[in-house]
Amino acid sequence: MNSKDKVKSRMKRIGSVIICLVVFALLVLGAFGVRYLLSYNGFLDKITSRRPELKQYNVVVTNDSGLESIEALAGKSVGFLKTDPKAVDAEQKLEEVVAVDADFYDDINVLTETLTNKITNAIVLETDRLEMLKEEISDFGDNNKIIYTFEIEIKEEKSEIPDKKITQEPFVLYISGSDSRNGLKTTARSDVNIVAVVNPGQGKILLVSIPRDMYVQLHGITGLKDKLTHAGVYGINMSKTTVEDFLGISIDYTLKVSFDTVIKVVDQLDGIDIVSDKAMTLGYEGGGKCTYTEGKQHVNGVCALRFARERKSYQTGDRHRGENQQQVITSIIGRLSGSKDYLLKIPTILDIAADSFETTISRDNVSSFIRMQLTNPVNWQVESIAVDGTGTYEPTYSMGANRPLYVMIPDVNTVTNAKNKINQYLITENEDNAKNE
Repeated sequence: MNSKDKVKSRMKRIGSVIICLVVFALLVLGAFGVRYLLSYNGFLDKITSRRPELKQYNVVVTNDSGLESIEALAGKSVGFLKTDPKAVDAEQKLEEVVAVDADFYDDINVLTETLTNKITNAIVLETDRLEMLKEEISDFGDNNKIIYTFEIEIKEEKSEIPDKKITQEPFVLYISGSDSRNGLKTTARSDVNIVAVVNPGQGKILLVSIPRDMYVQLHGITGLKDKLTHAGVYGINMSKTTVEDFLGISIDYTLKVSFDTVIKVVDQLDGIDIVSDKAMTLGYEGGGKCTYTEGKQHVNGVCALRFARERKSYQTGDRHRGENQQQVITSIIGRLSGSKDYLLKIPTILDIAADSFETTISRDNVSSFIRMQLTNPVNWQVESIAVDGTGTYEPTYSMGANRPLYVMIPDVNTVTNAKNKINQYLITENEDNAKNE
Protein backbone atom coordinates (compact mmCIF):
# COMPACT_ATOMS: atom_id res chain seq x y z
CA MET A 1 0.00 0.00 0.00
CA ASN A 2 1.52 3.35 -1.02
CA SER A 3 1.55 6.46 1.21
CA LYS A 4 -1.53 8.04 -0.42
CA ASP A 5 -3.53 4.83 -0.01
CA LYS A 6 -2.49 4.71 3.65
CA VAL A 7 -3.72 8.29 4.17
CA LYS A 8 -7.06 7.39 2.54
CA SER A 9 -7.30 4.28 4.70
CA ARG A 10 -6.66 6.30 7.87
CA MET A 11 -9.27 8.86 6.88
CA LYS A 12 -11.85 6.13 6.19
CA ARG A 13 -11.27 4.87 9.72
CA ILE A 14 -11.79 8.40 11.09
CA GLY A 15 -15.02 8.63 9.07
CA SER A 16 -16.16 5.29 10.46
CA VAL A 17 -15.42 6.43 14.01
CA ILE A 18 -17.48 9.62 13.57
CA ILE A 19 -20.41 7.70 12.08
CA CYS A 20 -20.14 5.03 14.81
CA LEU A 21 -20.36 7.71 17.50
CA VAL A 22 -23.57 9.09 15.98
CA VAL A 23 -25.10 5.66 15.35
CA PHE A 24 -24.17 4.45 18.84
CA ALA A 25 -25.91 7.44 20.45
CA LEU A 26 -29.04 6.70 18.41
CA LEU A 27 -29.00 3.00 19.33
CA VAL A 28 -28.80 3.90 23.00
CA LEU A 29 -31.81 6.20 22.70
CA GLY A 30 -33.79 3.57 20.78
CA ALA A 31 -32.98 0.79 23.23
CA PHE A 32 -33.41 2.63 26.49
CA GLY A 33 -35.86 5.41 25.51
CA VAL A 34 -37.08 7.60 28.37
CA ARG A 35 -34.56 6.12 30.84
CA TYR A 36 -31.75 8.10 29.23
CA LEU A 37 -33.73 10.97 27.75
CA LEU A 38 -32.89 13.45 30.54
CA SER A 39 -29.19 12.55 30.39
CA TYR A 40 -29.13 12.90 26.62
CA ASN A 41 -31.00 16.22 26.73
CA GLY A 42 -28.48 17.50 29.25
CA PHE A 43 -25.67 16.35 26.96
CA LEU A 44 -27.21 18.24 24.01
CA ASP A 45 -27.75 21.37 26.11
CA LYS A 46 -24.13 21.36 27.19
CA ILE A 47 -22.45 20.73 23.81
CA THR A 48 -24.58 23.33 21.99
CA SER A 49 -24.20 26.12 24.58
CA ARG A 50 -21.76 28.85 23.56
CA ARG A 51 -19.07 29.14 26.20
CA PRO A 52 -16.50 31.93 25.90
CA GLU A 53 -12.94 30.83 25.14
CA LEU A 54 -10.21 31.59 27.63
CA LYS A 55 -6.49 32.14 27.15
CA GLN A 56 -4.30 30.82 29.92
CA TYR A 57 -1.10 32.74 30.71
CA ASN A 58 1.94 31.88 32.79
CA VAL A 59 4.42 34.12 34.59
CA VAL A 60 7.82 32.50 33.99
CA VAL A 61 11.06 33.21 35.89
CA THR A 62 14.48 31.55 35.89
CA ASN A 63 15.15 28.92 38.53
CA ASP A 64 17.95 31.03 40.02
CA SER A 65 15.94 34.26 40.15
CA GLY A 66 15.05 33.91 43.82
CA LEU A 67 11.44 34.79 42.93
CA GLU A 68 8.96 32.33 44.41
CA SER A 69 5.63 34.18 44.33
CA ILE A 70 3.77 36.69 42.21
CA GLU A 71 3.95 39.26 45.02
CA ALA A 72 7.76 39.21 44.74
CA LEU A 73 7.45 40.74 41.23
CA ALA A 74 6.15 44.07 42.55
CA GLY A 75 7.93 46.91 40.72
CA LYS A 76 10.07 44.52 38.70
CA SER A 77 10.50 44.22 34.92
CA VAL A 78 8.15 41.81 33.14
CA GLY A 79 8.25 41.07 29.40
CA PHE A 80 5.25 40.46 27.13
CA LEU A 81 5.04 39.31 23.50
CA LYS A 82 3.87 42.25 21.39
CA THR A 83 2.59 40.04 18.54
CA ASP A 84 0.17 38.29 20.88
CA PRO A 85 -3.18 40.02 20.14
CA LYS A 86 -4.16 39.68 23.82
CA ALA A 87 -0.84 40.90 25.28
CA VAL A 88 -2.28 44.20 26.54
CA ASP A 89 -5.23 42.38 28.13
CA ALA A 90 -2.77 40.00 29.80
CA GLU A 91 -0.77 42.93 31.18
CA GLN A 92 -3.91 44.58 32.56
CA LYS A 93 -5.05 41.34 34.18
CA LEU A 94 -1.66 40.87 35.84
CA GLU A 95 -1.68 44.48 37.03
CA GLU A 96 -4.84 43.67 39.00
CA VAL A 97 -2.69 41.37 41.14
CA VAL A 98 0.69 43.14 41.22
CA ALA A 99 2.11 46.40 39.81
CA VAL A 100 4.99 45.63 37.43
CA ASP A 101 7.18 47.47 34.93
CA ALA A 102 5.87 46.03 31.63
CA ASP A 103 7.95 45.83 28.44
CA PHE A 104 6.74 44.54 25.07
CA TYR A 105 8.93 42.68 22.57
CA ASP A 106 8.24 41.99 18.88
CA ASP A 107 9.84 38.56 18.68
CA ILE A 108 9.41 35.53 20.95
CA ASN A 109 13.10 34.66 20.70
CA VAL A 110 14.10 38.16 21.81
CA LEU A 111 11.58 37.88 24.65
CA THR A 112 13.06 34.61 25.94
CA GLU A 113 16.60 36.01 25.64
CA THR A 114 15.65 38.93 27.90
CA LEU A 115 14.77 36.39 30.57
CA THR A 116 17.90 34.29 30.07
CA ASN A 117 20.14 37.39 30.07
CA LYS A 118 18.42 38.90 33.15
CA ILE A 119 17.17 41.94 31.21
CA THR A 120 13.70 41.16 32.52
CA ASN A 121 12.84 39.51 35.83
CA ALA A 122 9.99 37.52 34.32
CA ILE A 123 8.12 36.97 31.06
CA VAL A 124 4.43 36.25 30.46
CA LEU A 125 3.53 33.55 27.92
CA GLU A 126 0.28 31.91 26.83
CA THR A 127 0.29 28.23 27.81
CA ASP A 128 0.43 26.72 24.33
CA ARG A 129 3.20 29.06 23.22
CA LEU A 130 5.13 28.06 26.33
CA GLU A 131 4.68 24.41 25.36
CA MET A 132 6.04 25.22 21.87
CA LEU A 133 9.14 26.73 23.45
CA LYS A 134 9.70 23.67 25.61
CA GLU A 135 9.51 21.49 22.49
CA GLU A 136 11.92 23.66 20.49
CA ILE A 137 14.39 24.66 23.23
CA SER A 138 15.41 21.48 25.03
CA ASP A 139 16.50 23.10 28.31
CA PHE A 140 13.90 25.90 28.50
CA GLY A 141 11.64 23.91 30.81
CA ASP A 142 14.57 22.78 32.95
CA ASN A 143 16.04 26.26 33.50
CA ASN A 144 12.79 28.13 34.16
CA LYS A 145 9.68 27.78 36.30
CA ILE A 146 6.13 29.11 36.50
CA ILE A 147 5.24 31.14 39.59
CA TYR A 148 1.73 32.26 38.62
CA THR A 149 -1.02 31.33 36.16
CA PHE A 150 -4.07 33.36 35.15
CA GLU A 151 -6.76 33.43 32.45
CA ILE A 152 -8.38 36.10 30.31
CA GLU A 153 -11.61 35.79 28.36
CA ILE A 154 -11.60 36.11 24.59
CA LYS A 155 -14.52 38.20 23.43
CA GLU A 156 -15.82 36.37 20.40
CA GLU A 157 -16.33 38.34 17.23
CA LYS A 158 -20.02 38.18 16.42
CA SER A 159 -20.56 36.07 13.34
CA GLU A 160 -23.74 34.86 11.71
CA ILE A 161 -24.46 31.19 12.40
CA PRO A 162 -26.43 29.98 9.37
CA ASP A 163 -30.01 28.95 10.01
CA LYS A 164 -29.85 25.90 7.77
CA LYS A 165 -32.11 22.87 7.93
CA ILE A 166 -29.33 20.34 8.26
CA THR A 167 -31.73 17.45 7.66
CA GLN A 168 -32.33 18.80 4.15
CA GLU A 169 -29.54 21.20 3.11
CA PRO A 170 -25.84 20.44 2.55
CA PHE A 171 -23.60 21.99 5.20
CA VAL A 172 -19.89 22.29 6.02
CA LEU A 173 -18.59 21.46 9.50
CA TYR A 174 -15.04 22.20 10.68
CA ILE A 175 -13.84 19.68 13.28
CA SER A 176 -10.98 20.89 15.47
CA GLY A 177 -9.41 18.25 17.68
CA SER A 178 -7.10 19.09 20.55
CA ASP A 179 -5.28 17.12 23.23
CA SER A 180 -5.18 20.18 25.48
CA ARG A 181 -4.78 19.35 29.16
CA ASN A 182 -6.95 22.35 30.08
CA GLY A 183 -10.20 21.32 28.44
CA LEU A 184 -12.29 23.02 25.77
CA LYS A 185 -12.60 26.40 27.43
CA THR A 186 -8.94 27.33 26.88
CA THR A 187 -7.44 27.98 23.45
CA ALA A 188 -5.02 25.31 22.26
CA ARG A 189 -3.23 24.05 19.17
CA SER A 190 -5.55 22.18 16.79
CA ASP A 191 -3.91 18.78 16.33
CA VAL A 192 -6.77 17.39 14.21
CA ASN A 193 -8.28 19.47 11.40
CA ILE A 194 -11.11 17.89 9.43
CA VAL A 195 -13.63 19.54 7.12
CA ALA A 196 -16.83 17.47 6.95
CA VAL A 197 -19.23 18.19 4.10
CA VAL A 198 -22.61 16.61 4.83
CA ASN A 199 -25.22 16.26 2.08
CA PRO A 200 -28.36 14.77 3.70
CA GLY A 201 -30.32 14.83 0.44
CA GLN A 202 -27.83 12.47 -1.18
CA GLY A 203 -26.90 10.61 2.02
CA LYS A 204 -23.22 11.43 1.54
CA ILE A 205 -20.44 12.73 3.77
CA LEU A 206 -17.03 13.97 2.59
CA LEU A 207 -14.20 14.14 5.14
CA VAL A 208 -11.22 16.31 4.18
CA SER A 209 -8.21 16.01 6.48
CA ILE A 210 -5.59 18.77 6.64
CA PRO A 211 -2.30 17.89 8.41
CA ARG A 212 -1.55 19.92 11.54
CA ASP A 213 1.81 21.09 10.14
CA MET A 214 0.37 22.47 6.88
CA TYR A 215 2.11 25.80 6.11
CA VAL A 216 -0.71 28.35 5.75
CA GLN A 217 -1.38 32.08 5.99
CA LEU A 218 -3.23 32.77 9.22
CA HIS A 219 -6.42 34.71 8.56
CA GLY A 220 -5.90 38.47 8.77
CA ILE A 221 -2.15 38.09 9.41
CA THR A 222 0.39 39.39 6.91
CA GLY A 223 4.04 38.38 6.61
CA LEU A 224 5.20 34.97 7.81
CA LYS A 225 3.00 31.96 7.33
CA ASP A 226 2.45 29.46 10.14
CA LYS A 227 1.52 25.88 10.92
CA LEU A 228 -2.24 25.29 10.82
CA THR A 229 -2.07 23.79 14.32
CA HIS A 230 -0.84 27.15 15.68
CA ALA A 231 -4.05 28.86 14.51
CA GLY A 232 -5.82 27.25 17.47
CA VAL A 233 -3.68 29.28 19.87
CA TYR A 234 -5.60 32.35 18.70
CA GLY A 235 -9.02 30.72 19.10
CA ILE A 236 -11.37 28.39 17.21
CA ASN A 237 -12.51 31.27 14.96
CA MET A 238 -8.93 31.80 13.73
CA SER A 239 -8.67 28.10 12.84
CA LYS A 240 -12.03 28.21 11.06
CA THR A 241 -11.31 31.34 9.00
CA THR A 242 -7.79 30.15 8.16
CA VAL A 243 -9.19 26.88 6.79
CA GLU A 244 -11.81 28.87 4.86
CA ASP A 245 -9.05 30.94 3.25
CA PHE A 246 -6.92 27.88 2.54
CA LEU A 247 -9.68 25.91 0.78
CA GLY A 248 -11.65 28.85 -0.59
CA ILE A 249 -14.86 27.72 1.11
CA SER A 250 -17.45 28.94 3.60
CA ILE A 251 -17.75 26.89 6.79
CA ASP A 252 -21.20 26.79 8.37
CA TYR A 253 -20.48 25.27 11.78
CA THR A 254 -17.63 24.24 14.04
CA LEU A 255 -17.16 21.24 16.34
CA LYS A 256 -14.42 21.42 18.94
CA VAL A 257 -13.28 18.12 20.42
CA SER A 258 -10.87 17.52 23.30
CA PHE A 259 -9.26 14.28 24.48
CA ASP A 260 -8.82 15.53 28.04
CA THR A 261 -11.72 13.49 29.50
CA VAL A 262 -10.46 10.19 28.07
CA ILE A 263 -9.04 9.23 31.47
CA LYS A 264 -12.41 9.43 33.27
CA VAL A 265 -14.34 7.72 30.45
CA VAL A 266 -11.87 4.82 30.15
CA ASP A 267 -11.79 4.32 33.92
CA GLN A 268 -15.61 4.21 33.97
CA LEU A 269 -15.26 1.31 31.52
CA ASP A 270 -12.68 -0.45 33.74
CA GLY A 271 -10.01 0.14 31.08
CA ILE A 272 -9.77 -0.69 27.39
CA ASP A 273 -7.69 -2.94 25.13
CA ILE A 274 -5.11 -1.42 22.80
CA VAL A 275 -2.55 -2.86 20.42
CA SER A 276 0.93 -1.31 20.45
CA ASP A 277 3.27 -2.04 17.56
CA LYS A 278 6.30 -1.48 19.78
CA ALA A 279 7.42 -1.87 23.39
CA MET A 280 7.97 1.44 25.17
CA THR A 281 7.85 3.19 28.54
CA LEU A 282 6.36 6.68 28.62
CA GLY A 283 6.33 9.13 31.50
CA TYR A 284 3.36 11.35 32.26
CA GLU A 285 2.61 14.42 34.38
CA GLY A 286 2.97 13.71 38.07
CA GLY A 287 6.02 11.50 37.65
CA GLY A 288 4.32 8.20 36.82
CA LYS A 289 5.13 5.88 33.94
CA CYS A 290 3.14 3.75 31.52
CA THR A 291 4.84 0.61 30.17
CA TYR A 292 3.59 -0.92 26.93
CA THR A 293 4.50 -4.29 25.48
CA GLU A 294 4.33 -5.10 21.80
CA GLY A 295 0.87 -6.44 20.93
CA LYS A 296 -2.50 -6.39 22.67
CA GLN A 297 -2.83 -5.23 26.28
CA HIS A 298 -5.35 -3.74 28.75
CA VAL A 299 -4.72 -0.17 29.95
CA ASN A 300 -6.33 2.25 32.39
CA GLY A 301 -7.42 5.82 31.62
CA VAL A 302 -4.07 7.48 32.27
CA CYS A 303 -2.14 5.07 30.03
CA ALA A 304 -4.84 5.13 27.33
CA LEU A 305 -4.48 8.91 27.10
CA ARG A 306 -0.67 8.76 27.23
CA PHE A 307 -0.76 6.23 24.37
CA ALA A 308 -3.07 8.53 22.38
CA ARG A 309 -0.74 11.51 22.88
CA GLU A 310 2.60 9.90 22.01
CA ARG A 311 4.30 10.86 18.73
CA LYS A 312 8.03 11.20 19.40
CA SER A 313 8.54 7.43 19.70
CA TYR A 314 7.44 6.86 16.11
CA GLN A 315 9.16 7.54 12.80
CA THR A 316 5.94 8.89 11.30
CA GLY A 317 5.37 11.10 14.35
CA ASP A 318 2.00 12.82 14.29
CA ARG A 319 0.58 10.47 11.66
CA HIS A 320 1.12 7.54 14.06
CA ARG A 321 -0.36 9.53 16.93
CA GLY A 322 -3.51 9.99 14.84
CA GLU A 323 -3.75 6.22 14.36
CA ASN A 324 -3.37 5.65 18.11
CA GLN A 325 -6.08 8.21 18.88
CA GLN A 326 -8.43 6.47 16.44
CA GLN A 327 -7.63 3.15 18.12
CA VAL A 328 -8.48 4.52 21.58
CA ILE A 329 -11.80 5.96 20.36
CA THR A 330 -12.70 2.73 18.58
CA SER A 331 -11.84 0.70 21.71
CA ILE A 332 -14.08 2.92 23.85
CA ILE A 333 -16.98 2.39 21.43
CA GLY A 334 -16.36 -1.37 21.38
CA ARG A 335 -16.30 -1.52 25.18
CA LEU A 336 -19.58 0.39 25.45
CA SER A 337 -21.39 -1.74 22.90
CA GLY A 338 -20.02 -5.03 24.20
CA SER A 339 -21.70 -5.20 27.61
CA LYS A 340 -25.05 -4.20 29.12
CA ASP A 341 -23.23 -3.31 32.36
CA TYR A 342 -21.36 -0.54 30.55
CA LEU A 343 -24.46 0.61 28.68
CA LEU A 344 -26.02 1.26 32.09
CA LYS A 345 -23.21 3.76 32.70
CA ILE A 346 -24.28 5.88 29.71
CA PRO A 347 -25.71 8.75 31.85
CA THR A 348 -22.40 9.11 33.71
CA ILE A 349 -20.34 8.81 30.52
CA LEU A 350 -22.49 11.34 28.66
CA ASP A 351 -22.03 13.78 31.54
CA ILE A 352 -18.24 13.33 31.35
CA ALA A 353 -18.12 13.43 27.53
CA ALA A 354 -20.17 16.63 27.40
CA ASP A 355 -17.08 18.52 28.56
CA SER A 356 -15.18 17.22 25.52
CA PHE A 357 -17.48 18.48 22.75
CA GLU A 358 -18.72 21.91 21.75
CA THR A 359 -20.51 22.85 18.53
CA THR A 360 -22.08 25.93 16.98
CA ILE A 361 -24.86 23.79 15.47
CA SER A 362 -28.05 24.73 17.30
CA ARG A 363 -29.71 22.34 19.72
CA ASP A 364 -32.86 22.28 17.55
CA ASN A 365 -30.82 21.32 14.50
CA VAL A 366 -29.02 18.53 16.36
CA SER A 367 -32.35 17.22 17.70
CA SER A 368 -33.89 17.33 14.22
CA PHE A 369 -30.94 15.41 12.82
CA ILE A 370 -31.33 12.72 15.50
CA ARG A 371 -35.08 12.44 14.89
CA MET A 372 -34.44 12.04 11.18
CA GLN A 373 -32.04 9.16 11.86
CA LEU A 374 -34.52 7.49 14.21
CA THR A 375 -37.57 7.75 11.93
CA ASN A 376 -35.94 7.50 8.50
CA PRO A 377 -32.35 6.29 8.89
CA VAL A 378 -29.88 7.39 6.24
CA ASN A 379 -27.35 4.81 5.07
CA TRP A 380 -24.51 7.31 4.90
CA GLN A 381 -21.84 6.91 2.24
CA VAL A 382 -18.54 8.31 3.53
CA GLU A 383 -15.69 9.41 1.30
CA SER A 384 -12.38 10.46 2.84
CA ILE A 385 -9.55 12.42 1.26
CA ALA A 386 -6.52 14.26 2.60
CA VAL A 387 -4.58 17.34 1.61
CA ASP A 388 -0.93 16.38 1.27
CA GLY A 389 2.38 18.22 1.16
CA THR A 390 6.16 18.11 1.42
CA GLY A 391 8.00 18.45 4.73
CA THR A 392 10.64 21.14 5.22
CA TYR A 393 11.76 23.77 7.76
CA GLU A 394 10.52 27.37 7.59
CA PRO A 395 10.12 30.33 9.95
CA THR A 396 6.62 30.75 11.42
CA TYR A 397 4.54 33.68 12.59
CA SER A 398 4.07 32.22 16.08
CA MET A 399 7.72 31.35 16.76
CA GLY A 400 9.51 34.10 14.84
CA ALA A 401 11.84 34.41 11.85
CA ASN A 402 14.93 33.12 13.65
CA ARG A 403 13.59 29.72 14.67
CA PRO A 404 12.57 27.60 11.64
CA LEU A 405 10.12 24.79 12.47
CA TYR A 406 9.07 21.65 10.65
CA VAL A 407 6.18 22.51 8.31
CA MET A 408 4.41 20.95 5.35
CA ILE A 409 4.32 22.87 2.05
CA PRO A 410 0.91 22.19 0.44
CA ASP A 411 0.71 19.97 -2.64
CA VAL A 412 -1.31 22.20 -4.99
CA ASN A 413 -2.93 19.22 -6.75
CA THR A 414 -4.32 17.78 -3.50
CA VAL A 415 -5.62 21.21 -2.46
CA THR A 416 -7.35 21.67 -5.83
CA ASN A 417 -8.81 18.16 -5.60
CA ALA A 418 -10.19 18.95 -2.12
CA LYS A 419 -11.80 22.18 -3.36
CA ASN A 420 -13.42 20.41 -6.32
CA LYS A 421 -14.70 17.55 -4.15
CA ILE A 422 -16.21 19.95 -1.62
CA ASN A 423 -18.07 21.81 -4.36
CA GLN A 424 -19.42 18.51 -5.72
CA TYR A 425 -20.79 17.53 -2.32
CA LEU A 426 -22.47 20.91 -1.84
CA ILE A 427 -24.66 20.42 -4.91
CA THR A 428 -28.28 19.81 -3.92
CA GLU A 429 -30.38 17.03 -5.43
CA ASN A 430 -32.40 19.57 -7.45
CA GLU A 431 -29.24 21.18 -8.83
CA ASP A 432 -27.88 17.74 -9.69
CA ASN A 433 -31.07 16.79 -11.54
CA ALA A 434 -31.06 20.10 -13.44
CA LYS A 435 -27.47 19.46 -14.52
CA ASN A 436 -28.37 16.05 -15.93
CA GLU A 437 -31.43 17.23 -17.87
